Amino acid sequence: GEFQTYQHDFIQINLRSSNMAAQMDRFRKSIEEFLVKYPCVDGVLEQVSDKTKMSKVNLVMGVVGFTAVWLAIGYGSPFLCDFIGFIFPAYLSFKAVESPDTRDDTQWLTYWIVYSYFGILEFFSDYILFWIPFYSLIKCSFLLWMVNYNGASLIYTRFIRPFLTEKQSMIDQVVDKVEDVADKLDDYVQHDKDE
Repeated sequence: GEFQTYQHDFIQINLRSSNMAAQMDRFRKSIEEFLVKYPCVDGVLEQVSDKTKMSKVNLVMGVVGFTAVWLAIGYGSPFLCDFIGFIFPAYLSFKAVESPDTRDDTQWLTYWIVYSYFGILEFFSDYILFWIPFYSLIKCSFLLWMVNYNGASLIYTRFIRPFLTEKQSMIDQVVDKVEDVADKLDDYVQHDKDE
């Protein structure tokens, strides 16, 4: 009885630790793939690695760990989250616009559409989101998922595109009316300047 319980617990611990080791290996591989995908980051890490004598993967894991703790409990974590969710994608969007391949342009336009909708939802639910523990960490993880795992495309395809497609004619009518008002306002301002 008691020996079998201990044996069962030991087997469960071994399974969990081997599962955890497999997850760490997958995480290390995803870091290596990330570095191959973004050679500018790899170059900076190569220099830091040479000076610190630490592997690039361990450096990334250290930065990720520090950032996760900061996002969870640190001062200014909403700013850090917005910085990560905006600056990195903005730079990659710049690179996409400058590249001859248009597929990456679509990827980043999709990201910014989803990012904008997320920002609007977040604005109107800010008082509720404020009370969610570790919200900045959750939000940053979500934004990085959208960037690195094409999550923006998934959200766009499943939710935003069907909504916009259904409401497109109504939205176009509102946009036309706003443009008419803006044109009339511009004409009025130009008329006042002429007099």
